[in-house]
Formats: sequence, C-alpha cells, structure tokens
Amino acid sequence: MAEIEINTRIFKKDNLDITFSISGKKLLNGILHYRLKSQNSEEIYLSEFAVNDRFITEAKYCEQSNKSVSTLFKKIIKNGYKIGKPNEK
Repeated sequence: MAEIEINTRIFKKDNLDITFSISGKKLLNGILHYRLKSQNSEEIYLSEFAVNDRFITEAKYCEQSNKSVSTLFKKIIKNGYKIGKPNEK
C-alpha cells in the first residue's frame, strides 16, 4: 500500500460527492492512521486500511472514465428508482 501524502484530497467510494483532505498522519500501535478533515471542518482519524478500503485518491478519481454519476446514485438507479408518489401507477 502506498502512503498518501498530506493535503491530498480523497473521495468516498460509495458517494464520490463526499470529499476529505488528509491533514495529518500518526502512528498508533504500529498502524499508520490518517487525520481526515471534511468539508464542514470535522476531523477524524482512520487507519490506512480503512482509508484504502473506503476512499479513493484524487489521482485515481481523475483516472476514472465515468465520474459524472456517483456510485450511490448508480445503485439507486440499478434498484429501480422511480419518480413520483408511491401510490401512482
């Protein structure tokens, strides 16, 4: 696993509209943890394994050919998203 640099933007894999910035690194119990800063200024620590599993870096995000629709919205469409009231036919 390649170490992610500070000030790198990362995107949540499930919803590419949610972004975080790597604001720091810390070694806890022999495991590298990243300090993530969200758009609304909240900060959390996640292990490198969690970050690599749940997030994608900006460089890899730009490499994706179809990034116009988020993964979450694709799942909604795939499951038969319908517009209108539930009782309408």
